[in-house]
Order: sequence, then C-alpha cells, then structure tokens
Amino acid sequence: MSQPNSWHQAYKKLSDFVTEHPEIEIGASRIKMPESVRTEFYQLFNAIKTEFVEQKLADLLNEARPLSEEYIKVEGEVIKLLELEEISSAIRLHRFLHDTTDALARVLYDPLFDLLKGKIDIDTFEEVSLKEPRDSFGYFYQSGYVRWVALSLVKLLEADKSFQIGTPAFDREKVIGEAVSFEKSALVPEESKRLIFKHEPSSVTFIVPDFIIHSVRVNQFFAIRQEIGKAVAVASNPSAKREWYSLDSIAALYPDQTLIYMDDNPEEISLVADRERICRPDLVIECKGEKGWYGEETLERIKLQHNTLKPIMGTYVVSRDTVPEQAYKNLMTEESAEQTLEQEKLEQVDVRQADIHILEVGFDQSNLEPIVNALMQQENEGKQPSKEQ
Repeated sequence: MSQPNSWHQAYKKLSDFVTEHPEIEIGASRIKMPESVRTEFYQLFNAIKTEFVEQKLADLLNEARPLSEEYIKVEGEVIKLLELEEISSAIRLHRFLHDTTDALARVLYDPLFDLLKGKIDIDTFEEVSLKEPRDSFGYFYQSGYVRWVALSLVKLLEADKSFQIGTPAFDREKVIGEAVSFEKSALVPEESKRLIFKHEPSSVTFIVPDFIIHSVRVNQFFAIRQEIGKAVAVASNPSAKREWYSLDSIAALYPDQTLIYMDDNPEEISLVADRERICRPDLVIECKGEKGWYGEETLERIKLQHNTLKPIMGTYVVSRDTVPEQAYKNLMTEESAEQTLEQEKLEQVDVRQADIHILEVGFDQSNLEPIVNALMQQENEGKQPSKEQ
C-alpha cells in the first residue's frame, strides 16, 4: 500500500535521475533519451504512475477489484469450457478488467511528461491526472459488468460450441444515402475458437451477434449481442421465421442492453439488424453495474425499451446493487399493474412478479438462474403440440 505523498517521493527519484544524467534532454519540444538510460528512466517513470494511482485513486481500485477478480475467473472458466484460444474485447476494457492499476495509470503518460518539461506544476498535474480516470471509470466498470453477465450465462447454459459471423465488406462512399442490399445468406455462422465481443466501427454492413453458442443444457443455439451500432446495408432475405421491427418503431438502444436470440438453427439468428429493421429478441437483459441506478428516468427508459422491443420472454434487469421495493413497483407494465390491483384485493400481491424482472445478482452467478429457467421453459413450451394440432 502506498504511503502518503509516496508518488512525490517517486517523482523526486526520477527528477534526481534526470539531473544525474545530463545526456537526457527533456525540453518543451524535444526529448532525447539515450538507449543506455532508457530502461531505468521508464522504470522510475512507471513507478510514479503506479504510486499516484494507488495513492490518489485507491477508492476506484477497491471498487474495481471484485469485478476484475470475478471477470478473470469466469473468463478462464469459459475458455476451458469451450476450449477457446481467447476471449476478445476492446483493448482498453481488457486492460481495465485484467489490470485496473495499469489501465488507470496509462492516462498519466502525457501529463507526467508535461510536468517534467515544466509545462505544468504539481497541482495541475494532480488535477489533470485525476479527472480522466474518474470520468471514465463508470463506463469501463459498467462495460465490464455487462461482459461478466454474458460470460456467466455462457457458463450456466453449458455451452459446448461457439460460432462467429463475418459480414460482407462494403464501399463506404457507395452506400452513403442509399440502401445497398446484400443476401443474408452471406452471414454463415462458423465454428470458432475465439469468442469476440464486437468492438467494431460505428457503421457496419449488418449488425450480427457478438457470438453464437450451442447450449447442452437447453439443446438450442443462442445468439448474444451487446452495444448495437448502425448498419448501412439492407438484407434482401431476412429470416422468415423471425419477427422484425422497423428501427423507427423502437426506442433507442443503449450499451447496457444484451439482446438474446434462441433457435434450433444458428443461421436463423445470424442477423440482429440491418439498415431498416431489427429482429425481435427472445429475451433482453439490462445490466446495471453502477450503484443507485434506479432513478425515475432510467426506469422509464427500461419500460419504454421493453414495450417497443417486446422480448418474447421478457426483460431481466440484472443489478449488482440491492434494489428498493419501489423500483419493482415503478417498473411494472400497465398490464402487470392491472393484475397487481386484482391481487391486492385478494392480499396476494408480490411486486417482484412482473413482465420486467429485477434480479439482484451482485457477483453470484446462481442468481442468474431465473434467466436460464425462462429460456428452458420457452424451449419446453415450443416442443409442446399446439391446441390446433
């Protein structure tokens, strides 16, 4: 654990080192670092960044530690389960989850050189170096929790195969302002030893699943998609088996959401959205890693998205934090509220039973079982003969 002002002491060591080695030149517009001193310089340089983070951002490190530990654990379990070569996320998120200290310290590189150059003083360095880590921490923590939930479901579903889907390339200049059509048949799921959370540019040909898995437990294929961007092409032959919505008819999608699709044929769920439409999900997960997320505005947004996407098996809000009873009441749809009024008359109401389900999960994977049970129930009901048969 760092001692008070330990980063100042580390900075003095670096300053003294630079003074003792006049061959090092650190000027306003020029840096000269001979190879003979480079290694030791950067050891001292990096020690300052680490000491600063451990001293000044200890609260963030303590908050991130359980997430990092649990994510690394489930990542290893899924890699073993599917015999994967890797699980890939955006590099900055990967660093945050695997080495939070290093991830937070990296943003100090430029400010620390500005301090050495005399462009800023100690107080300005601290102010600048604290702002970005604190501003970005919530985003990376939330993104990490979303990934943890997804991998935990892969484990609970007892996946035995994983698939990736490539998308056809497009001429960016050609598609501006016009709807270029591609055959959806080009989206063929291929078995893969890499599980990739898409970290693609904002515009792509089609929106496809991050990955598809086969579940031994449910004996179905599941497509999982997070962080939906914008598609530029139109699929000429979207699955006739699935239901599709116009993008204009649904509420805006947020990174908190995970869309889940289930089918006995992976090709039927190889397309999530194109330029004009989105496939109706079987189930939606809203991941809430931040504390106190249940403000009125957030609850109303969840209800709006649920009511426009109409996921077949409902929306599940996965919360790291304990949720007050009032939030359960506020998330009820009108239909659920009407049922509740009838139940209240019979004094049998339970506000935790609604179209939108809240799961207080924390980091306990077993608390995600209601989602798996809902998927299993849907599969069992799907195999039952209809009343008309």
